[in-house]
Amino acid sequence: MSRSSLRVAHAADLRLYFVTDSALCGGIDAVPDVVLAAVRGGAGMIQLRDKQASDADLAELVEQCRRILASGLGPRAAQIPLVVNDRLAVAEQTRCHLHVGQGDASPAQAREVLGAELMIGLSTGTAEQVREALAEGVADILGIGPIRATATKTDAAAPLGLDGLAACLAPWKTARGRHPSAAAGLPRTVAIGGLDDTLVSDVAATGIDGICVVSAIATAADPQAAAASLLGAFDHGRGQR
Repeated sequence: MSRSSLRVAHAADLRLYFVTDSALCGGIDAVPDVVLAAVRGGAGMIQLRDKQASDADLAELVEQCRRILASGLGPRAAQIPLVVNDRLAVAEQTRCHLHVGQGDASPAQAREVLGAELMIGLSTGTAEQVREALAEGVADILGIGPIRATATKTDAAAPLGLDGLAACLAPWKTARGRHPSAAAGLPRTVAIGGLDDTLVSDVAATGIDGICVVSAIATAADPQAAAASLLGAFDHGRGQR
């Protein structure tokens, strides 16, 4: 675990990772308040995703979220990583972590621009894509999914289900089987896609590091309570392992 970005990923609380959707949150101006509520409910990482916003608007959203977290959380705000979806230029400009999909800039390209300190996340939808990411050795966090079909991302790959998720996580199980510290050099993992309280416990029982949710928090009448409920379900499932 030589690069600093991987050390940051292993220090982060990934149990509940909230990915924003400006429309579902009630507009881009409403996103910072939803982000603060999600963090107060237990979200340990935030990804800002808005495919319609300009780079300038997304960069401003990063700064707005930084300000509201600092105001609402004080020193603890520094413990909540902010991640930009897809926009390498925005990540470079704001010195924000980055998440890319299979069709976006490659993790290697992003690493050349962002350096060794900022985390790079990568979406994966099959065990083969997971193996390719591990072979490349650049991504710090792998988003694995969708676990279940979701309307939030209409171009997502076929749902993996719990069995497919377990297959994707096989390299981590093998590493831990050899020696518990062997997994320290591997990226962290989060499951995404159609997750709610009824499924989160079963997902947690697979040994994954955390869950990513969008609509379960963004559309909730009380985002803080929704986040707390999801985190509780995840912790319950982890305890059943």
